[in-house]
Amino acid sequence: MTIDFTCQKCETSFEVDAQELIDGSEKIVCPNCHARAAASALDDFVAALVELRNQVAALGKKFSVNMAIETEDLEEEISKDDEDEPEESDEELDFDEDEVEEDDDEDDRRR
Repeated sequence: MTIDFTCQKCETSFEVDAQELIDGSEKIVCPNCHARAAASALDDFVAALVELRNQVAALGKKFSVNMAIETEDLEEEISKDDEDEPEESDEELDFDEDEVEEDDDEDDRRR
């Protein structure tokens, strides 16, 4: 399985063999300008790729799987998810100082 990349810096397209990424014998590096993926991002990508491969193999017992993932598609999905998530309210984290003092008084009485 090969993965196609296009460098955001110089727009050069290149492909990388997924198994070589998993084996660690290949990195994501632009052959033109030598831009490279951060090590932590590459590690996370490889872990996700291994999991994806395992799940596709499991599905392959019943289905033939063919897919294409475009970065633009993911960006749209991520922004939709961000819009759907409720914002955290500071009110949930606030507490009344009087409550803390009352709790301290009760603790003192117990001792």
